[in-house]
Amino acid sequence: MHSVFDLLDSEWRQLSDNRTAARRLRDVRALAGDARTLGELQLYVRSAQPADADRILLALVARAVDDDALAARVLLQLLLPGTRNLARRWWALGDHDERAAAAVSAVYGRIRTYPIVRRPGRVAANILMDAARELRRAVPRVVATLTPDPALHADHRPDDRSSTHAAVELAEVLSDAVDEGVLEARDAQLIARSRIAGHRVADIARHNNLGTRAMWDRRQRAEAKLATAFAC
Repeated sequence: MHSVFDLLDSEWRQLSDNRTAARRLRDVRALAGDARTLGELQLYVRSAQPADADRILLALVARAVDDDALAARVLLQLLLPGTRNLARRWWALGDHDERAAAAVSAVYGRIRTYPIVRRPGRVAANILMDAARELRRAVPRVVATLTPDPALHADHRPDDRSSTHAAVELAEVLSDAVDEGVLEARDAQLIARSRIAGHRVADIARHNNLGTRAMWDRRQRAEAKLATAFAC
């Protein structure tokens, strides 16, 4: 099973040397000196000074918002390293494939709707920042679909809305903890899977080829860090 990143990289290997595609973006390649192909354009952007790279990104996004799908696709490829980082960061959005799809969708959506007049510079940073905000807003929607752990809210019925709200709040706290370096993503995932989704710690341990006691201890240490960091 290939992730969306694998599929994009496979597609790019063919597109990067495609002469017809290169001709369609002749004006953009002209900004990269001697770049003859889209692959050479990519290499130029990655090694260029920020101002030089930004001129090319701005030219691509200007065409992308004007409904040029090829320009949008090239810009997406140029931003793929940052998009991969977003997928790794927003672990609460699901497994590897789900995070990859969500991150690519968010970045591509921002490319096609980029506000050039308001933001004529720092194109890559702005697109990735906006995409990160979109993914951050998506976390509560995703977590709300999980089945809350009754042990977290023993005083409530399983279908009580307050239980779902508490699960969403916990997911947001965990996201902040990973973002701020308080917890490693794997420890945040452990808390989320056991405390929010209701997975048994023993099952999580078995899936990771670890002992149950070791997994319990890891969650206890992680929750202690969380409590200390976010104590009022």
